[in-house]
Amino acid sequence: MRPRLKQERKARNWTQAETTKKLGITERAYRHLEAGTRNPSYETVKKLRHLFGVDDEELLAPDSTPNGESA
Repeated sequence: MRPRLKQERKARNWTQAETTKKLGITERAYRHLEAGTRNPSYETVKKLRHLFGVDDEELLAPDSTPNGESA
């Protein structure tokens, strides 16, 4: 399952750079997470849950559309 990071980030009108500063991770690491090419560590999942105010099920659920954009 691919995390819904892009959808959550865009819903808040944040850039990837803004999001990475809030998370304390590199932009490269975040791009991999958003693209689904890397899995987040447990610590990063905790940060993402807190930042986006969602639980594990919401965060790790598949995107609502195939290209990751909300319908």
